[in-house]
Amino acid sequence: MTTRSLKSLYRSLTLRTRITVSFVLLMAGAMGFIVLVELVDYDEVRASVVSMTQDREVHRLQAALASGEQPELTKGSQLYDARSAPQVLRRYGPGYHGEEGPNEWHLRVFESNGQRYYLLQDGEHYAYLEHLINAFAALVILTCVLCAFWIGRRTATHVIAPITRLAEAVQNKHKPFPYQDARDEIGVLARAFAQHSDELEQFLQREQCFAGDASHELRTPLAIIGGAAETLVHQLPADSHLVASADRIMRTTQEMQRQLTCLLLLSRDPRTVPRSVVPVRALIEECRERCAPWLSGKPVRLVLDAPQDQQVLTNAELARSVVWNLLRNACQYTDEGEVRVELRGGTLRIADTGPGLPPSIDAQQFQRFMPSARQSGEGLGLSIVQRAVEHMGWQMTVETSAQGCRFTLQMLPATPGT
Repeated sequence: MTTRSLKSLYRSLTLRTRITVSFVLLMAGAMGFIVLVELVDYDEVRASVVSMTQDREVHRLQAALASGEQPELTKGSQLYDARSAPQVLRRYGPGYHGEEGPNEWHLRVFESNGQRYYLLQDGEHYAYLEHLINAFAALVILTCVLCAFWIGRRTATHVIAPITRLAEAVQNKHKPFPYQDARDEIGVLARAFAQHSDELEQFLQREQCFAGDASHELRTPLAIIGGAAETLVHQLPADSHLVASADRIMRTTQEMQRQLTCLLLLSRDPRTVPRSVVPVRALIEECRERCAPWLSGKPVRLVLDAPQDQQVLTNAELARSVVWNLLRNACQYTDEGEVRVELRGGTLRIADTGPGLPPSIDAQQFQRFMPSARQSGEGLGLSIVQRAVEHMGWQMTVETSAQGCRFTLQMLPATPGT
C-alpha cells in the first residue's frame, strides 16, 4: 500500500478513531524503544569495559617489565609475580577473573618474559562504570521522553490540522468553509458553521433591509410633520398657547430624523461607514443648545471646557448621537448642581451631579430595553451610545454613584494632514 493511499485511508477515519490510532502508535513506538533498550545486557557491557581497560594496563605493565623497570601501579591495583602471589591467586589461570558484589575484585593473569604475573584490582577502580550506567539509563529515559514528545507532536498535528484549518477559515470568514463534504466529526462541525454563518448573514440582510425600508418609509412622513410644525411656529401669534406644542413637535421630529440616520449607520459594516475630520467643540456646542429645554427652570450649570481647534477623525452623525445622548441624559436627570463637559486631547468627559444610573442598568454592558425606574428611554439611549462607540472604534468607561455619573470617551484624534 502506497503512502498516498495510507494518507487517504487515515483522512477517511473519524476523529475519534484518528486519536485512538495516534495514541496506539505512540505507545507502540515507546514500548518498542524500551524493549530494544532492555535487550542490552549491562553485565556484558561492564565486563567488556573492564576487559578493555585491563588490556591497556597489561600492555603497559608488560612493556615496563620487558625493559627491566619497576612498573607504576594505579590506585587500587596490586601486581604479584609467581613467587609473591598469595596462594589463593595461584589457582587462577591466564585470563580475566572477577567477582561483583560488596567485595568486588578483578584479577588479570598474564605472562611476561616467561614469568607469570597477577594484576589484582579492587572495585573502586571501576566505580565510574556505575555512574556511566546510571547516566546511560537517564539518557534512555530522556530519549524516550523526547521521542514520545516528537511522535505526539507529529500525530497531534495531523489530528488537529483539520480543526485548525477550519478555525482559521471561520475566523477570517473565508468561504466556502473547508471539510463540508467530510463524513467525520469535522465535516459535521464544518456544515454546522456554514449553516450558522448563512443564517447570520440572512438575519443581517433582513435587519439591514428593515432599517433601510423603515427609514425610507418614515423619512417622508417625518419631513411632512416637521414642515407643518415649523409652519405653525412661524404663523401662530407669539402669545398663542400652541406655539410651545408646535415647537416641541418640530424638535422631536428633527430628533427622530437624526436617530433614523444613526440607526442606518449602525446597521452598516463599520468599515464602510464614511469618516471625516470633525471639530469636536462645535459639535458639543450644537448639542448644548439642544439641551436648553431640559435645563429650563433648574439650578443646574452647564460648563464646557474644550479647546476650539480639537478635531477627531470619525463619522459626524454617530459622534453627534453619542454626545447628544450622554449630554441629554445628564441634563435631563440632574436636578441641581453641575453638568461638566471636558475635552483634553482625545479624551472627552461628560460628568453630572445627578442620582447616577439606576441599579437595573449595568454600567459596563448596557442592554437594550432593560426595565428601568425611569421610563423615558434612558436604557435604549445608552445602548445606542455603546453601539456607536464600538462602531467608531472608541472606548468608553463609566463611573456612577449616588453623587452622579461620569462618562469618559477615548476618541481617535485627527492627525495632521488627514
